[in-house]
Amino acid sequence: MNIFDERIHLLQQQMKKDGIKSYVIFATDPHMSEEAAPYFTRERFYFCSFKGNDGTLLVTQDHYYLYTDGRYWTQAEKELEGTECVLVYDGKANVPTLTEYIHENELYPLGLDASMLSSGQLKGFYLDKDHKIIQKSYRKMVKDLPSLPKGKIFSLDASLLSTTREERISHMVSFAQKRGGKAILFTALDDIAYLLGYRGRDIQYTPVFYSYLYVTTDNEIHLFIDEDKLPENFDSDIIVHPYESFIPFLKERKDIPTVLDNKQANALICATLKNRIYATNPAYLEKSVKGEVEIENTKKIQAIDGLQVLKLMKYIDEHVKDGNLSELSCAKYLDNLRLQEDLCFDLSFTTISAVDENAAMLHYAPSEENNAPLREDSKLLLVDSGGQYYGGTTDTTRTFLINPNVDEEVKHDYTLTLKSQIALTTTIFEKGCSGRSIDIKARQIMWDEGLDYKCGTGHGVGYISCVHEGPVGFRYYVRPGVEDGYPIQLGQIITVEPGVYKPHKHGIRLENNLLVVPACETSDGIFYRFETITYCPYDRRGINLDELTEKEIAWVDEYHKQCYELLSPLCKEDEDLRSYLREQCKPLRA
Repeated sequence: MNIFDERIHLLQQQMKKDGIKSYVIFATDPHMSEEAAPYFTRERFYFCSFKGNDGTLLVTQDHYYLYTDGRYWTQAEKELEGTECVLVYDGKANVPTLTEYIHENELYPLGLDASMLSSGQLKGFYLDKDHKIIQKSYRKMVKDLPSLPKGKIFSLDASLLSTTREERISHMVSFAQKRGGKAILFTALDDIAYLLGYRGRDIQYTPVFYSYLYVTTDNEIHLFIDEDKLPENFDSDIIVHPYESFIPFLKERKDIPTVLDNKQANALICATLKNRIYATNPAYLEKSVKGEVEIENTKKIQAIDGLQVLKLMKYIDEHVKDGNLSELSCAKYLDNLRLQEDLCFDLSFTTISAVDENAAMLHYAPSEENNAPLREDSKLLLVDSGGQYYGGTTDTTRTFLINPNVDEEVKHDYTLTLKSQIALTTTIFEKGCSGRSIDIKARQIMWDEGLDYKCGTGHGVGYISCVHEGPVGFRYYVRPGVEDGYPIQLGQIITVEPGVYKPHKHGIRLENNLLVVPACETSDGIFYRFETITYCPYDRRGINLDELTEKEIAWVDEYHKQCYELLSPLCKEDEDLRSYLREQCKPLRA
């Protein structure tokens, strides 16, 4: 028996003693973070062999199940082999959801940690008073449980921000007052970082810090954080409390009218406050709209970042014949290039570097244990990567064609992906549209051929913050727990990243960051468009000109012209690199 099944059997024995029929383990934290510190996620990884960050574990007294969506199905199938864990293809037609399965099979009493899900999510598990939900955690069964991170936080220079802390807090206080609140509560870590103008290192690749923020309409700012994390000369007007004192603090103020977002605040917090005023968190919306300073800085670092991806492309072309390249070596090469830049202080996520069939797994990342070689006869290498810079956050994907005699199917799929990206990028849309309104512009290209990528077409991108940021994105459907359906606004940055994924064959993805800018205003309305702010040429070897329209060819040529204009000054000290850039950016018919 493998170690994961052994651990589950011990958990099931304890569940039987406690009279619990089912237990749910979430891969998040009390702040509803998409990525979380190991202190909170360790339980899910301790009991399950699946290494993907997304996924919820359901343990019954006799079985256990992993629920994850289409982005991870291929990866999960591979990593769950040899265990008793059953993969549930969450989101697939006719597959019951987690809550439906618990309801249909009467798996009550149900145990879960109410601090790990929102009040709305908790209600989904509830049927009636006879179906007990018990506040329960078996985290203590996890051996070698890490402690909460204790890294120092740091302030952002005023030159990096369009607004002051006083202005941002004032907007929040005004919002609370208009809704009859005497206080407003912030629990999402990126919102707190945004409001205070500080960043941290508590979650890998995401510059946030574990804390809660409680602001009164009398302008008292209460921050709950481990005091050891604070830098010297920390803002004297902020009242600091220990992180673990937050719930007792709320209990003392449970009757004060408090504004909070029940989609972000966990169910335990919502239950503690008796005089709740629910409203969408204003910081959540405000921080997604980048000001002039943030936009200028982001464009600057996007050029720096794009140059690093170009260097990788050149490096692969020059060294693939040596026979020493691999997925991991290419990832490390690119990571080192980024981190050598003065403005780059971290990556924005683990670099995805995937050869051929591994590229069909949307969130595959190489490791010392899983590391495919890159050879001359390999078809392609998909690289999805990004950095955290003092000036913005990046997220770029390019698929490089390795074999000069690439088969027509790969070339067709590459061109199809490019067409899909262009279709959405060139869309002009009326103010008030959401990403769900126009997602079809990209997806229709795939649907026409009976293809579909099992993920969103794009997501919002933070500013020196989370690489995945709400409240906007491109997706035709509602994904539980993800807020990306709000109207698109000027100044927001959204990725566009369609792809073709064929299990056990290959995967192709192309990803750019789009800035929302004005298009025109007529008697019929106000219209917006997108400006591409990722600057890195496509691999022209994958483009079949016969499958592109004249407009599409003109768009690629204009994009490559812009890439050359922005990147060539950055490589003026390296004429060999600039010559390579020039070759990649020449017109497609040249």
